[in-house]
Amino acid sequence: MTFFPPLSAPRPVITVQGPVPYERLGITDAHSHMWIESVPGADPSGPVIDQFDPILKELAEYRAKGGQTVLDCQPEGCGRNGNRLLTLSKDSKVNIIACTGFHRKKYYPQNHWLWGVRAQKVCDFLCSEFEHGLYETLNLSSPVKAGFIKIALESSWADCPQAALEGAAFAAVISKALIEIHTEKGALAEKACVYYTDRGVLPNQLVLCHMDKRPDAGLHKELARLGVLLEYDTFYRPKYNPQTNLWPLIESMVSNGFSDRVALATDMAETELYHYIGGGAGLASLPGEIQNRLNENGFPETACKQMLGGNIARRLAGIN
Repeated sequence: MTFFPPLSAPRPVITVQGPVPYERLGITDAHSHMWIESVPGADPSGPVIDQFDPILKELAEYRAKGGQTVLDCQPEGCGRNGNRLLTLSKDSKVNIIACTGFHRKKYYPQNHWLWGVRAQKVCDFLCSEFEHGLYETLNLSSPVKAGFIKIALESSWADCPQAALEGAAFAAVISKALIEIHTEKGALAEKACVYYTDRGVLPNQLVLCHMDKRPDAGLHKELARLGVLLEYDTFYRPKYNPQTNLWPLIESMVSNGFSDRVALATDMAETELYHYIGGGAGLASLPGEIQNRLNENGFPETACKQMLGGNIARRLAGIN
């Protein structure tokens, strides 16, 4: 397994409007969902977030509070619409970074092509969305290109789509792209690290999502030492007790010198979290209330900047 790969020259970050230097991403929500369409044949309990005007207001408020960039984590086939992401980005002046990859099986029709092909076919598709553009935007004169890979694990490794996992590894090695890995409450995080690094993916290409749902500080420090990025997002999800789990976890990571291994996000995959749809804290909570609390808690300015966008920006650019 590779530990702490050497720094490389930064590359531009690919947003839906084109390449941007990583230094210009600013405050960045490292994991959210800005548009999810209904998917016929998928689990009917899956989220649908498709109200354009309220979402645009959400992004405008985010920008007004100081937010500049959002990573959208909805892959093809489960509600993504790159055309909508492009319009939202243009109208709000917020950088949106779209993904290729795959989500949990329940968010797709049972006969979706992804579950019946070999790893190389998955790899070819992901690479095509980097090189040529998102599938649904290929009719545009300048198709929207993917900026990272998002994949999803199930609760057990046996239930994960093995060919898709392997195809994502192939694509990451070829493209050098970042992989955001949805974990089920932090499950299989260690397994995923071993699996991908054994296949040539560098630790600084890996982001383990929703890890604050498994607030084991010792585990998080070990993963940080490996070099992966840990994404936290339960600030407004009461069932995960953010006051007793998430905030102490941030304190532990920062005090132990791992502020460069944490990325903060809102994961707005539920309408209730949106300010202008469900009356929730909203996307603007990241540059607003969350940033204010970090400052009030006395976290160093450098650490705050790292967790609020600096870390994910550098990883997208291919550097630690």
